[in-house]
Amino acid sequence: MSVPQSQLVRPRLGVDARVIDDRYHGIGRCTYEVLRELAKLDRFDVVLFTSRLQRSTRLDLASLISECGFSTASFDLPMTAISQQYFWPRALRRARIDISLFPYHLSAPLIGGGQRNVIVHDCIFEEDARYAPDRKTRDLYRLLTRAIVHRANVLTPSAASAAQITKHYRVKVGAEAVLPWGVTAAAPELSAETASARLVLPQRYYLHVGAHRPHKNVDLLIRAIAEFEPDEHLVLVGAEDERWPSAAVALARTLGVADRLVRLDSVTEAQLAQLYTGATAFLYPSLVEGFGLPLLEAMAAGVPVIASDIPVFREVAGDAALLVPPRNLPAWTHALKELRDATVRQEFIAKGYRRAQQATWQRAASRLVDALTVPSK
Repeated sequence: MSVPQSQLVRPRLGVDARVIDDRYHGIGRCTYEVLRELAKLDRFDVVLFTSRLQRSTRLDLASLISECGFSTASFDLPMTAISQQYFWPRALRRARIDISLFPYHLSAPLIGGGQRNVIVHDCIFEEDARYAPDRKTRDLYRLLTRAIVHRANVLTPSAASAAQITKHYRVKVGAEAVLPWGVTAAAPELSAETASARLVLPQRYYLHVGAHRPHKNVDLLIRAIAEFEPDEHLVLVGAEDERWPSAAVALARTLGVADRLVRLDSVTEAQLAQLYTGATAFLYPSLVEGFGLPLLEAMAAGVPVIASDIPVFREVAGDAALLVPPRNLPAWTHALKELRDATVRQEFIAKGYRRAQQATWQRAASRLVDALTVPSK
């Protein structure tokens, strides 16, 4: 006789939910969406470790906890505190955790937590020293990452990142550990009550979304403005990172195109949806990434995409985006001209929409369940 599911003793999964924070927007978004779908699969008793220090203006953590019926435990240390190594084992033991998941790998302990799982999203610092704020930070990051990945089950969002992790840390990350992220449907239109929050935008503009960091290669887009049509603008969405002061405005002034550059440090979910749906095209010239969620967000919004021809974007976008060499300005200029052809434009919109439909958070959550239930190292 089978035992009812409600009577089975399920593993207790502890998740470091401190990443649901404005500082970790990309990681926080992925964690939030996967957790919401994970609750529907009902395979674990989930305990979220949260902190009074975290702040999230775009993702409603309280609603997530309430709607999904998650338990919570307090862990008030900063995400990067070395002292976590001392306090995590005790906190995980107190919460009776069987399996632990750390969406930001550097916050994971080297011991404790039952079967430890960490998500390494990318190898950006490892690929080029110029992408790290300084040598000391890069060396410490690599040292801690090496120690953690050899003591935990490593998960990652793309095969490209898996290959880089293997190259840099000599740890095998198989296909079963790859969790391709999904995409959330575009947010609804701004309500009448919040209509005043609607952004005033140029009638025609190209869009880029991402923090201002060297690997984003935004300077190429500034130089490309001169090749736009006279009434076209470039909208950059993303906060400054004080470790890398942005030279975008200064470069635009030098090139005489500052009046065609619009910068938005912070937007709401509804405003971001407005930005995507109104864009002429989404431009993503990154030199290296771990996944590239904005590609799928643009495709889901019915916007054609031009992106760098790098392994991870070939993996995420397939043939649904115009992929061009990231440092080749003439190639970007040519791609912009291609999208002015109505037939080509509609072809990439249709391909992108189909691609986005295949990328679901349900798929990501299902693959996560499979990864979490494999035997520990």
